[in-house]
Amino acid sequence: MKTDKTMKVLMKLFLFLLWFSLNLFAQNFSGGFNFNLPAQDTIARKFLPQFPVQPITDFISINNEGNFSTGGNRIRFWGANIVADGAFPDKNKSWFIAGRLRKMGFNLIRLHHIDNGWGSGSLLEYGKDTRHLNLTMLDKLEYLISKLKENGIFINMNLNVSRAFSKLDGIPDADSLVEFAKGVTLFDPYLISLEKEYAQQLLTHVNPYTGLALVDDPAMAMVETVNENSLYSFWRGGKLKLFAQGGGLTIRHNTMLDTMWNSFLKSKYQSTAALAQAWNEGSNSSSGKNLVVNGDFESANINTNWSLELHNGAVGSITKDIASPFAGTSCGKVLITNATSTNWHIQFKQIGGTIKKDSIYTLEFAGRSDSNRTLHFAITRDNDPYTYYKGIDVQLTTQWQSFSFSLVSPEDNFGFTRITFQIPAKGTYWFDDVKMIQAGVEGLLSGESLENTSVKRIDFADCGKFSNNRVKDISAFYIKLQDDFFAEMKDYLKNSLGVKIPVVGTNWNFSPGDLISQTKMDYVDNHSYWDHPSFPTVPWSSTDWLINNTPMVTSGYGTIPDLFATTPFAGKPYTISEYNHAFPNRYQGEAPVFLSSYASFHNTDGIMFFDYNSSYDWESDKVNSYFSIHRNTAMMSLMPSAAFAFRSNLISSSKHPLAIHYTNDEILLLPKKDNGGWNSYSFFDKKLALTRAIRTETYNGSSSFNFSTLPQVGVNPYKTDTEEIIWNTNGLLTVFTPKYIAATGLLNNFGDTEIGNLKIISANGFGSITWLSLQNDSLLKAQTSLLTISTMLQNSGMLWDGTKTLHNQWGNAPTEMRPIAITIQLKIFADSISLIPLDVTGMEITNQKKNYLPASPNTFLISIDQSKQKTVWFGIEKYGEGVISSMNDEKELEKYFSLDQNYPNPFNPVTTIEYNIGRDDVPVQLIIYDVLGNEVAKLVDEIKSAGKYRVLFDGSKLSSGLYFAKLTTGEFSDAKKILLLK
Repeated sequence: MKTDKTMKVLMKLFLFLLWFSLNLFAQNFSGGFNFNLPAQDTIARKFLPQFPVQPITDFISINNEGNFSTGGNRIRFWGANIVADGAFPDKNKSWFIAGRLRKMGFNLIRLHHIDNGWGSGSLLEYGKDTRHLNLTMLDKLEYLISKLKENGIFINMNLNVSRAFSKLDGIPDADSLVEFAKGVTLFDPYLISLEKEYAQQLLTHVNPYTGLALVDDPAMAMVETVNENSLYSFWRGGKLKLFAQGGGLTIRHNTMLDTMWNSFLKSKYQSTAALAQAWNEGSNSSSGKNLVVNGDFESANINTNWSLELHNGAVGSITKDIASPFAGTSCGKVLITNATSTNWHIQFKQIGGTIKKDSIYTLEFAGRSDSNRTLHFAITRDNDPYTYYKGIDVQLTTQWQSFSFSLVSPEDNFGFTRITFQIPAKGTYWFDDVKMIQAGVEGLLSGESLENTSVKRIDFADCGKFSNNRVKDISAFYIKLQDDFFAEMKDYLKNSLGVKIPVVGTNWNFSPGDLISQTKMDYVDNHSYWDHPSFPTVPWSSTDWLINNTPMVTSGYGTIPDLFATTPFAGKPYTISEYNHAFPNRYQGEAPVFLSSYASFHNTDGIMFFDYNSSYDWESDKVNSYFSIHRNTAMMSLMPSAAFAFRSNLISSSKHPLAIHYTNDEILLLPKKDNGGWNSYSFFDKKLALTRAIRTETYNGSSSFNFSTLPQVGVNPYKTDTEEIIWNTNGLLTVFTPKYIAATGLLNNFGDTEIGNLKIISANGFGSITWLSLQNDSLLKAQTSLLTISTMLQNSGMLWDGTKTLHNQWGNAPTEMRPIAITIQLKIFADSISLIPLDVTGMEITNQKKNYLPASPNTFLISIDQSKQKTVWFGIEKYGEGVISSMNDEKELEKYFSLDQNYPNPFNPVTTIEYNIGRDDVPVQLIIYDVLGNEVAKLVDEIKSAGKYRVLFDGSKLSSGLYFAKLTTGEFSDAKKILLLK
């Protein structure tokens, strides 16, 4: 018989093992079903949307409305990235790679990281120099391009992405360049010549399988010059200085920039005297008083003025340390024994300070760590609304270093100011000489001279303490360098190589300082991710990584505002060339619904998921990376319906888009307002993009835009001005259009939710639903339609450590989908309908077909249990025309005929009129009348199919005044007042 002590030990062991197993498998679900979409499936099916091959014969151009066009017709791109190894598949696989992409709705592939130096799949011959193409890999790439073209899929060709320049290329400090030589590739003349050389080799080589070089092949839709590479952003991030100072420049490149900077100033001012006169305007001296209490840590008790804030299981302590302080006899020491990798979970801080609006403050400290680590030094408000004022990321080493930044206070804060060090990782940290000084305004510094080329380039973080003219000049310098680079590359690509299609600069566009350069290119691009993995210690570690594992639908902000509020530019196409909700986030199935809906609303021209595949493995039934979606059923099952809705314009663009502008001075002085956070300073609340479309018209306006005149953002739930998209940040996004309905979120919390003619009665978990008409008719009338229900996906045997990481325990094949039980109500004008589960190719599983009679006229109640059907796709076929039993049913039909208010209104002289036709083969007239009833213009007089239409009306030959636009069909009539003001 065991002793009580033994039993207690065993019980503790049992409880520990139970806790460990629950923690380890915390995110795994049971009862999953496999729905592996075959890699070699290219066959069209009745109940999947059709994407027939459209031969590529015309080059992509940009039409008068600022959208991509081919053959005179607008084209939208639903795309994905094929990356690194994935771009060089065995030739016997290219046919099904391209065919499956077409079947799933893709018409664009971005070829990315094909110049990488880390894998066997690269277009460059690493091990030699990087100036020669690997002909074996080029052959595989060109064969893939030929198969994509055969399937009507265009190419977005990326040039400089991840090339690792070598000393053998003739670059003396190649081994010391920052990763991929970013930043310096934009101003080093020799590196620019190498970029041109690569472009010439790649774009002018004749593809033996198409008979055309890419410059002559209309299959190439667009060219990207450099990936995620911006001088302005590098300056903003504190990287345009020597490595020894925490930057990313070699001595040679630092000297090169200094020389360019002084030449820039000499060209503008000619003399030091003229420079001093301009820069010293408005300068004044500092008070010199340190507002941080015990910032030198010489007082007896460190805990009197400093504290350590810990969250989510973080553990640490603070003490004084007399061993090797930076100055004086002691310093502050922070020991962290358990961290979460989320910066704000650990904060070494001092609170209680005061700052005054529009006053300038300089914050400084000296620091070191027991190993190289990055932390964030910031000043914030310490009470509601906890405003983040400004901060910088600093790279600590084992040696003492000094860091600083300047702030122009955006508000008065009396007694609630926080000075904070946000610490992301375990280890020991030392701090000393912490200061906050109310600074003066500095102009030309002592010892600076144009004649001696000794005028310093100031850091972005320090701009707050310098005069306006000095800040405007340094901003203009970096923007000009960017402008010059992109203009030179665009000219070379188009005029020397003969590129005939749109060219973009880069896609790292955090602020107007970046965008002012990008809007001079042919189109504008951006990137965004939800729940991108973070790496607490080693970048891209295979074991030490974390995600938040939360849904965007409950975030209240997400990716949408930053994607759409400030980046799109009037008159130019807008694309998103990288987007994803990273695996293994449990809620990533929300991504296709979110992006397709809001991208449509914002009139976006192209979407490219990152990525489709980045490996040679095309067929294993396993998700083996954060981003590759080609084996991910939670994402891929939604692609056909979301792609069709986006490419076919089923979701309306904003009815009342907003136009904003900036002055050149506002852009050049942004460093004084920008707080240095991930998202740059915005002149307005970017959440406005949840309800209205916004386009920037110019960055060189003659006067400041009054941003207070913009509409209010509104409150949750956020509804677009089309009323088609509603985001309830408690956990549900819905989309309702005549031919397409979608929902994503915590469906279990939103029973009895109506989305047009679909109603969610009940559900038992998270999911994404799309319902798509498969004819050119509304869902009320469509003979066949596709219902997709996607949930959560996992690999078999994935081993979670808590809820935020798998380390390297990704599991094995097969993948599993979490089954959901859901009851929905569908409104369809039919006598009866059939619900037909579809297999992994979209083929009907006829022995599971179920027929439904209406629960009430034209209303069908459907219950689906995926643990039984084991599918995500369901075909719906209707029989008969149903019965219009009430006035409500007639109104249900009528709302699919509509005439929208024109925009802009008033107008001069051109305006846009949109209308919707709810049936096929309807006679339609759209006529403009004057106030006396006289016809002045007939815009439409023809038979129309069901759909959304847009017409331009040019009133240049008419006089100012009130007119009427009248839409008449066989069963509907409506008129809108339109006002012409000249």
